[in-house]
Amino acid sequence: MNKKINILFVIDGLYPGGKERQFMELLKALDKSVYTIGIVTFHKNMFYTGQAKSFADYFIELDKSGNKFKPFFTVFSVFKKFRPDIVHTWDYLSSLYAYLPTKIFKVKFVNGSIRDAGIEKGWQFKAKKMMLKLADLAIANSQKGLDNYGVKGKVIYNAIDFGRFSRKHINGEFRIIKVANFTDYKNHQMFLDAAVELLNVRIVDRVFLAGSGKYEEKYKKYVELLPDNIASRIEFLGAVKNIEQYLEKCSIGVLCSTTQYSEGISNSVLEYMAAGLIAIATDIGATNEIIQDGKNGFLVPPNDANAIIEKIKLVKENTELQLRIKSNAIETIKTKFNYQKNTQELSNLYKDLIKN
Repeated sequence: MNKKINILFVIDGLYPGGKERQFMELLKALDKSVYTIGIVTFHKNMFYTGQAKSFADYFIELDKSGNKFKPFFTVFSVFKKFRPDIVHTWDYLSSLYAYLPTKIFKVKFVNGSIRDAGIEKGWQFKAKKMMLKLADLAIANSQKGLDNYGVKGKVIYNAIDFGRFSRKHINGEFRIIKVANFTDYKNHQMFLDAAVELLNVRIVDRVFLAGSGKYEEKYKKYVELLPDNIASRIEFLGAVKNIEQYLEKCSIGVLCSTTQYSEGISNSVLEYMAAGLIAIATDIGATNEIIQDGKNGFLVPPNDANAIIEKIKLVKENTELQLRIKSNAIETIKTKFNYQKNTQELSNLYKDLIKN
């Protein structure tokens, strides 16, 4: 019997974000008869901590609060105990902490920190690019991301477990949702501007915002100042693990990104499509690697709330268009973002690294 491959995942924190949701998908999909899974993270008791623990054979939180240099030393103890064959990092900081031990212990280093298509600037860009070049294998979740950093590597698109979604939508109200954390990189004002107008003209019956972050209270206060007949139909869901239950209540999924964040492959957009919603997203970064405008969803210009309004009006008034776009979207998920195929492609890369 062949020895199982010890793979150690190193990730900064298990936040309620798209990267972390994608990490959970990968953990769930990896063949446990082939891999022994270890996880190192640098923040305690996070949103996905419990779920990540349930998938791991070895799990440890190395708290870096107060002393960011401490993990450089404590991570060596992890390598000694777990004895990984492969280390797969998910962000620049984790790559920095893990690099030296991979060299000392002669462990294959997979750098999976390209989850965007151009967020890093200046010295941060150069530092991240250097760590990517030092890896045995660099992985990006979009071609645009790989091109942006100008390094050799592989594109492994996000994988979505199609079985998570019932696609049995509740009839009646016409609802829209945005799933995104309240950060500098997501344009919630653009979404709310469109939502308020759509509620005013009764194109949309109800609006959901799922996510958390530093600007969440700001937008809650903004909504509280709206007329009661509008504010009462906008609901902030917070960070939710069971996003599928909310998606099945909606018809349209929207993602508005800011121009300062060149979006990679958005998990939210993929989830909209897999759940049978029509996806509308700003044409930023690698989003056009998911959406073909007018075929399997819609792309709109940055900062253009009116474009969202027009697309949603168009969709609501055209049942045939709705059905065609939904069908094409599901086909996109089944082929380009296929759960089994993309996970197996990554697994094959792991195995090839061990052989070399």
